[in-house]
Amino acid sequence: MLSLLFPTMVEINGLFGDVPHEGHLAGVEKVFSDVEMMKTLGGPRPPQAAKAFIGRERVHWREHSFGIWFFRDMDTGSFAGWGGIRRTELDGEEVVELLYSLTPEHWGRGCATEIGKLATQLGFENLGLTEIVGFVLPENTRSEGVMLRCGFHFDKGIERAGLAHGLYRLNRAPRT
Repeated sequence: MLSLLFPTMVEINGLFGDVPHEGHLAGVEKVFSDVEMMKTLGGPRPPQAAKAFIGRERVHWREHSFGIWFFRDMDTGSFAGWGGIRRTELDGEEVVELLYSLTPEHWGRGCATEIGKLATQLGFENLGLTEIVGFVLPENTRSEGVMLRCGFHFDKGIERAGLAHGLYRLNRAPRT
């Protein structure tokens, strides 16, 4: 069941985001085949991986009542990427991570930062989370900038999916 605490649809900087569904399949397949975009996401993936990704994210929404949104450009209708928060594992413990990945034509417009700020705000204020983490490849300076603009701080270097990553953390501000 979806929660009223975390919206299933959002509008951010001219992008419309909603819960993953089959209508996003062609866009995700195109992204998964884009060498430039996928270089920070583990490399290109076959078309069947797109369907599996959408399916996993739908299940996450059903099980946790929050997740990542898949975005379309409201002017062009083109697929623009994904972003939000979801549960994952870190060192054997369940954590919530911020993630975002936008198509190159949407880079440098502040969209990832705004997605990150909204998702973390909703996570803290509406879901009662106390911490959100992020994972960034060391060479992905754009993503590091998004993390920093969203208020995250670098914690340490870790290995994730067989690659070196920076672990970033954001804690809920104490209530006064």
